[in-house]
Amino acid sequence: MTIDDQAAFAKIARRLLEDLDLAAGADEAQEPPEAGGDEDEGDDGTGEDGDDETESGATSDQTEMRAEQVEEEGDGDTAPQDMELGEDELSDGDDTAEDAFSIPDRRNWDLSPQTDYKAFTTRFDEVVEAEELCDEEELTRLRAYLDQQMGGLHNVVTRLANRLQRRLMAQQARSWDFDQEEGLLDAARLARVIVNPMHSLSYKIERDTEFRDTVVSLLIDNSGSMRGRPIAIAAICADILARTLERVGVASEILGFTTRAWKGGQSRELWLSDGRPATPGRLNDLRHIVYKRADEPYRHAKRHLGLMMREGLLKENIDGEALLWAHNRLIARPEERRILMVISDGAPVDDSTASANGGAYLERHLRQVIEWIERRSTVELVAIGIGHDVTRYYSRAVTIMDAEQLGGAMIEQLANLFETA
Repeated sequence: MTIDDQAAFAKIARRLLEDLDLAAGADEAQEPPEAGGDEDEGDDGTGEDGDDETESGATSDQTEMRAEQVEEEGDGDTAPQDMELGEDELSDGDDTAEDAFSIPDRRNWDLSPQTDYKAFTTRFDEVVEAEELCDEEELTRLRAYLDQQMGGLHNVVTRLANRLQRRLMAQQARSWDFDQEEGLLDAARLARVIVNPMHSLSYKIERDTEFRDTVVSLLIDNSGSMRGRPIAIAAICADILARTLERVGVASEILGFTTRAWKGGQSRELWLSDGRPATPGRLNDLRHIVYKRADEPYRHAKRHLGLMMREGLLKENIDGEALLWAHNRLIARPEERRILMVISDGAPVDDSTASANGGAYLERHLRQVIEWIERRSTVELVAIGIGHDVTRYYSRAVTIMDAEQLGGAMIEQLANLFETA
């Protein structure tokens, strides 16, 4: 037994790891214990001079201390090599991961359809958290204003939330397996148990109906045409969605998309300074807003939804790139099922881009992105158009003519998705 001899125990442990191919650099790691062993043998070879010390236990303690010191030094020698190897492997893995998946808050053009669409520059684009666009005091004021808008719709909000919750809970309803050898006692078999307590198959086991782990992303058009009642209704519906899905254990993300400026921003200025090259591509600065992250509790993101009420936030809309951004965030999620719901009130609009590339440039890209997601992606895409026929873009869509109908349409579309799972 080598339990009391740390040097011998370390040697045997390393040999075992080496036999299992689990010890990287085993040859290098084995040298220090051998050196320690030589020192031990040297100490033992000192002869009778150390007998008294050995009898008193001092030499044994010193030997163990030297063995531990040698092991620590040996580990210290091999640790940098292991670290360097890990960093190299990690960097290779990161490159592979970046090629395969999109990291949230970062565009990944490897997950884009093959099109002739391009941006003149992405230098001035931004993906921002809602709280970064205004201070806490203003966020609190905007949320209070949104709550006032919800006041007149309190009954409607409650009814919609309860309806969605009932529909989703029905998908998660539990069932029982009867006539089991063990489990909970089945009350229906109680008479049998009384007559013969040893009778088998008198138990039941509760099991959950299969309900796939799901994440829902709500992408809201923050363009100027949504100003007023439409954007207020959209924010209210996003609030309903986040609260209700959290109750039934479904993750939800709320995103918005607009531009940083009207009719081109710094991108257009850079294009002008470069001499206006032909077909420059997109000529505006994107602003993609994260109102609520999928892993964030509703209570933390509640105030952020009020930002949609802010004057000057809503500008132009470039739907194709926003759709790719939201899609790639979903692809990076671990959930088995991913649903992307888009709320918009019109076609893509950016005057600067349209004037330099043709009026159909943005709309053509949107169609290409939608087709690519619907045909090739695992993300389930559904759209709701407010006063605008989005069925000509999306194969799974509904058009409503009044913003007041948005809540019902959104709940119905989402419930149908879960029922057809």
